[in-house]
Parts: sequence; structure tokens; C-alpha cells
Amino acid sequence: MSASELPNVHRQAANWFARKRSGAMTVHEAAELDAWLAADPEHQMALDSVELMWAASEAIRHEPAVLAIREEALGARRPHRRWAFGAIAASLAALVVTGAVYTSQHNALTPGPRTFSTSPGQTTTITLPDGSKVTLDADTVVRAHETRNRRSLDLIRGRAFFRVAKDPSRPFVVAARDKTVTAVGTAFDVALRPDGVKVTLLEGKVKVDAPAAAPSPLAPLRHQSTEMTAGSQLTAPDDGSWRMAKIDASEETSWAAGQLVFAGKSLSEVASELNRRSDKKVVIADASVGRAVISGSFDAGDVEGFVRAVQGYGLARVAKETNEEIELAAP
Repeated sequence: MSASELPNVHRQAANWFARKRSGAMTVHEAAELDAWLAADPEHQMALDSVELMWAASEAIRHEPAVLAIREEALGARRPHRRWAFGAIAASLAALVVTGAVYTSQHNALTPGPRTFSTSPGQTTTITLPDGSKVTLDADTVVRAHETRNRRSLDLIRGRAFFRVAKDPSRPFVVAARDKTVTAVGTAFDVALRPDGVKVTLLEGKVKVDAPAAAPSPLAPLRHQSTEMTAGSQLTAPDDGSWRMAKIDASEETSWAAGQLVFAGKSLSEVASELNRRSDKKVVIADASVGRAVISGSFDAGDVEGFVRAVQGYGLARVAKETNEEIELAAP
């Protein structure tokens, strides 16, 4: 397969990703990208796949097949700005073409990728062929792969907790947007956020990698990397301003055991977490009520228990209740 034979949606996704990486996207182009993503759910999945391929493809970027397809796709030089992201797009096309071939030759899949998902209000735990367990939070989508040399999983949407079976010969790699989290035998949580990724490490060690923003469109690709130890949390925005903090990891990952534990959290934060796991929602229209602080432990999705607690503490009262929602107001 040549770059020109790629499915159209993947060629478009590679082009959009290249424009984003070029650093020269205009406001008009950003609006066009938003419209393209909104037009078809497959477009977002194609863009996610390209981003994951770029992040995970360090090992094959200099393969002869990749270089040959890149040269084919580049063709004649374009004007400076178009050539800048055209070069990236060509490289991406080559990687997408070659990635599956390289994987089949060097890391035969056993078996093929499998996709798992949860709906809003639902959580579930899956056991992978190697014995690793993955707990999916509400409204989450993951795609699992297994090869002779590596175990990997793509977090497409939402949040997941991983308890990895030990196998030093095969790292366990979670790809989330353009970041990868690599472990051998450990327990950790990965959450997609609007502006990036959050990783919480309960046990063991993990390494987090991502391509760093290049100072100019034609500058060599750089990488950002950090190692985490148990009891730490990494907040990794897409702008590269990563922050590491020591936290109570058992509290942060309690949702995976069906409990939500909060220490000094605002009512708005707690309600948001409970609402993700319940069909009945808590609505806090009064900003001052939402800022009130509470500590406690609740069953995941137990909005009624939460409402009883805030009323018992005198933090709020029920202003209105229907089958779909409970509205809280100042006491």
C-alpha cells in the first residue's frame, strides 16, 4: 500500500495532525478542524489513531519503508508553510501505512485488538489474556492489543484503572492521546481531561512519555519524559507544563472499588464525580453552595446518600427534586 492508497479519512486526519504540529494553524483552520471532527465520530477516532501512532512510532520512523513512502508522499517542495506541515503529514502517512506491517513482522498480534466500553453511569472490570485487570469508569472506551513483545491498550475516552500482571519481558503500555504510560507490574489510574492527561500511581513505578512541542515547525521532534513512584500524581496538559504531586493515591483511585472518597473537596467537585456514575443528577445552581467543602465516603453514584449528607451538615437543602435530578440550594 502506498500513502496515496490510504483511506481518505486517515489521510485527512494525518493532514490535520500535521497542521496542529506545525504551530501555524490559523483561527479559520482551527474552526475547520472543529467542524470536521463534529461531522462524523469516525473523524475523531482517526485523529486519535494518528496521534497514538506518532507517539508510539519512535522505533519505526527510520525504517526504510517509512522513509520511502515519506519521499513518495512529499513529492515536489511546496511553499514554505504548506511544505512544513506537508512533510509531517507525509511522515505520518508513512507511519500509518507501515505501522501495521512492522507490527505484524516484529510483534505478531495474539489475538487482534479488542474494544471495550461503558455507558454513562456504568463501570466494569475486564481481565486481559495476560491476567491484567482493567476497570473502566463511566463513559469510557479502551482498545486492547497484545503482542509477543508488548502488552498495550489505547484509552480512547474517559478513565481507567490498571492492575498489571507482572511480566518483565513484556512492558504494559497505555496510550492516552499523545502520551504513553509504561509499566511492568503495578497499579495505576489514567484519566483523559479536556486539556490533557492525569496519571495516578497507586503501586510500583511507571514511566510517562510524550512528544514535546517543537520550537519551530521544522525543528527536530523532542520528547518529554518522567518516571513516577507510588503515591504520586502527574497532571500532564497538552501544552507541556507537567506537574507532579504527592497525593493519597488510594483516595484518588477509590472509584475503581465502587467507593468515592473525598477529603476537603467542594460540593461541586463531589457532585460532578457522582453524576458521572448515576442516571439521577445533582444540580447546584448557587455558586456559593458549590464552593462549600465536604469530606466523606460515598458509594459510586449514590446521589441520594450525598444529598442526605450535605443536608445533615447544614451545607445545602433540596430546592426541587424530580426523577431525573435533585436541585440543591443554600440552607
